[in-house]
Amino acid sequence: MLAPSCFIQNPNPRFLPWERRSPRSRGGCIRGTTSPVLLSTLAQRPVRCAVLGAGFAGLSVAWHLLQHSSKESQHICIDIYDEVGIGGGASGVSGGLLHPYSPKAKLLWRGAECWKESLNLLSIAEAAWHSRDSTSETQEFDQELDGFLVRRGGILRPAMDLKNLNVLNDNAQNCLASCRIEPVDKDTAQSLVPSLRVPFDTAFYMPNAVNIHPHRYLQALFLACENLVKEMSSSGFGGTRLCLHKKSVNKLLELQGEYDAVIICVGAKADMLPELSGRLPLRTCKGVIAHLKLPDDIG
Repeated sequence: MLAPSCFIQNPNPRFLPWERRSPRSRGGCIRGTTSPVLLSTLAQRPVRCAVLGAGFAGLSVAWHLLQHSSKESQHICIDIYDEVGIGGGASGVSGGLLHPYSPKAKLLWRGAECWKESLNLLSIAEAAWHSRDSTSETQEFDQELDGFLVRRGGILRPAMDLKNLNVLNDNAQNCLASCRIEPVDKDTAQSLVPSLRVPFDTAFYMPNAVNIHPHRYLQALFLACENLVKEMSSSGFGGTRLCLHKKSVNKLLELQGEYDAVIICVGAKADMLPELSGRLPLRTCKGVIAHLKLPDDIG
């Protein structure tokens, strides 16, 4: 962890030269000094972090910042900025299929690490969801979580053409032990999903994969963050704060001098920030959002 009590120079001088105002003077600022007196002064105040985006990345960052500051006995103040709120962007409308593979069943970069951490965050969110109090303050939250948070029935994918069958079969040989990919025949596939069309009599089943409700999961993870702040406050970390601001940040300059760190978790929208526009190797793609409702006679 970078020492929170000193200013860290921007490693890329082409980007915004960050400043931090002195706690003793609103007009002054601190630039890259390591004076023992200064370090002692700054160590007495919480580290201030801004997280842009309240989706999968943003709330994961907030949780880990809180958790790490607790272990390091460091007070921290986190401001999360999202113009819509929790899960208001692409994260909140994603399909929620959770596994460490590409559409071709190839293990993603750092897939094993991300899979393990995703399951850990999911268990944290579930614990917060089940332990929430039914009070007037949580009434709106209870309505958001009125339904499933996660389904653990696995994920089944039939091969749609011969090329697809061969690719899936080859990649399945290198699957993780913690998230297996099992080739199954048509009868087995249809026992899992009745009437499923299986063109080549083979499907690929991931029994450990899960389906989450993205918006409810994110609401639950934010609640877990709030609970951790309460625990830290009762343990002598009264300076720790977590705030969600339904506000857009159009320029990083708007936050200059206010924070020790700004973490950008807005996905493709990062290219809309003038300080980063055209400077990141981003490649966007179009997505399709379909809202499907099962017939009433299907459970």
